[in-house]
Amino acid sequence: MAGIRLHEISFTYEGAREPTLLPISLDINDGEAFSLLGASGAGKTTLLNLLSGILRPTKGRVFFDDVDVTELPGRDRHLAQVFQFPVLYQSMSVAQNLAFPLTTRGASLSRADILERVSTIARELEIESILKRSANAISLFEKQLVAIGRALVRPDVSLVLLDEPLTAVEPSIKWRLRQTLKRVQEELGVTMIYVTHDQTEALTFAERVSVLADGQILQTGTPQAVYQNPAHQFVGHFLGSPGMNFLPLDVFPRSLQRTFAMDGDPDVIGFRPESAQLTAPSAQLLVGMVDSQRILGTAQGRVVSMYGLRCGNAQVFVRSPASFACGDEVGIALNHPVGFREALRVGGDGPG
Repeated sequence: MAGIRLHEISFTYEGAREPTLLPISLDINDGEAFSLLGASGAGKTTLLNLLSGILRPTKGRVFFDDVDVTELPGRDRHLAQVFQFPVLYQSMSVAQNLAFPLTTRGASLSRADILERVSTIARELEIESILKRSANAISLFEKQLVAIGRALVRPDVSLVLLDEPLTAVEPSIKWRLRQTLKRVQEELGVTMIYVTHDQTEALTFAERVSVLADGQILQTGTPQAVYQNPAHQFVGHFLGSPGMNFLPLDVFPRSLQRTFAMDGDPDVIGFRPESAQLTAPSAQLLVGMVDSQRILGTAQGRVVSMYGLRCGNAQVFVRSPASFACGDEVGIALNHPVGFREALRVGGDGPG
């Protein structure tokens, strides 16, 4: 396996006026489950292609275990890749598909060693029962497991790149495949980089996440850190459903403004819908008017609703078990407000 280091890499496609990737520096630990998360056009695919050797950076260097691989083609980087749609040889059995990477790259393994390696990976992925079946006779879920197995079967693989691997999988089994992938990654200690636009996939798979927008990394941290303490308004907006609420400082009562001023003098305050409580209005609290209520379900015997509230000229959402009606004036007590100084930026769609 390998630790990955990107040093000030940037990339501009030929003929493009603007770079697709701005200078990026990033360290990924040996054996880490890491995720690159961002919307379409954020630069995820370009960054993945720089790691795989399909593209070479316009500037900067790529290191695998402190070895400069910037100029090396992908075949010499000892990596494997899993794509959105599983790429298998349909005329071969599952076992033959798993063994294929070991028989075509000049690996000095005996037939017995190859069978043992295939058996080990099949056991980890819990697909031993389908080893003799043809690849065209198994489900899409099983095909993706086999594709993952092909990526893991070579003992010399230093890095596994996962490019939106669950896009084609039915939603009902995405969770199962993600849990299997996470378990295998932990048991084998494989360095994996999971590229996705789906925040649920990224936050439940990875030990750390980098959030990308407009060709740059806005924040890298644990899933809890990037969710609870976004370093940029886009991160707070992008993560969560709905995302973080944002209000200008002057909407808050002066007592709260003074409190926020002691914590970096922010221009904007953000808070999660679940990080607030609705109560009776008070001069010491943010005050809003209930615009809408949508029942989400029950928790501990109480009905939980998503409330839409009007605070000044802005709308915010609060997830709460409180009982209010449209038109009620309510107080909003914040449990974990986050201050920001920069304006909200939302990355656009586009290639990369």
